[in-house]
Amino acid sequence: MTISATDAPNPTDNSAAATERAKRLAMALTWSRLLAAPLVAGLIFAADALVFTQGRDVTAALLLAALIVFAAASATDYFDGKIARAHNAITPLGAALDHGADKALTTAALIALAATNLPFDLAIAAAIIVTRDVAVASLREGLAQSGRSLPVNKWGKVKTVVEMGAIALALLAQVLALWAPGNGAPGAIDLPQIAMFAARAGLIMAAILALWSGWGYLRVALSTPAEVGEKPDQHLKD
Repeated sequence: MTISATDAPNPTDNSAAATERAKRLAMALTWSRLLAAPLVAGLIFAADALVFTQGRDVTAALLLAALIVFAAASATDYFDGKIARAHNAITPLGAALDHGADKALTTAALIALAATNLPFDLAIAAAIIVTRDVAVASLREGLAQSGRSLPVNKWGKVKTVVEMGAIALALLAQVLALWAPGNGAPGAIDLPQIAMFAARAGLIMAAILALWSGWGYLRVALSTPAEVGEKPDQHLKD
C-alpha cells in the first residue's frame, strides 16, 4: 500500500494543534486562579464569622480549606507560564489575565486576613503591598495608552513569590493555633508561633520589596521616552 504525500501526517498541523491545546490549558489555569480569589477570601471571612458559633474545629477546617485553595492556585501561576512558553503559546490576553489573576488572588487574601486576623503591623504591610500593586497596574495602563510598556523587574518577581509564601504561612499559623496550640511548657515547640514568625518576616519583606520594585518601575517610566521593550506575555510577575 502506498501512502501519498497528501495522506501523510502534517507536522505543522500537529504543532498548531499542540499550541492551541497549550493555550487553552494555560488559560484554564489562569482562570482558576482568578476564580480562587473570592473563594479564598470567602473562606477566611466565613471562618472569622463562625468562630464563636461553630467552634474551633469548623473554623480551623475553613481556614485549612482556604490554605489549600490558595496554595493550589498559587502553584498554577508557575505552570500556566511554563506551559505557554514550552509550546510557544504566549498571547497578550494571557499576559493580561496572568498579571490580573496574581493580583486578584493575593489582594483578596491580604484584605481578608487584614480584616480578620492580622496584627496591626502586618495589616499595614498588607496595605502597602496592595497600594503598590494598584499603583504599578495604573502605571502600566497609563503607559500603554501612549504605546509604551514596562520591563519586568526581577525584584517584583521575588516580591510575588515571597508574598504568596507569607500568605500561606499566615493561614497555616491560624490553623495550627486552633488545632495544635502551644502548651507553654518549657522547651516545647510552639508551631503556631513559628509559622506566624515566618509569616511576619515574609510579609514585611514583601512590603519592602513592593516599595523597592515599585520605585524601580517608576524610575523606568519617568526616564524612558520610548517603548522600553517588555514582551507582551512572559508570564512573569510584576
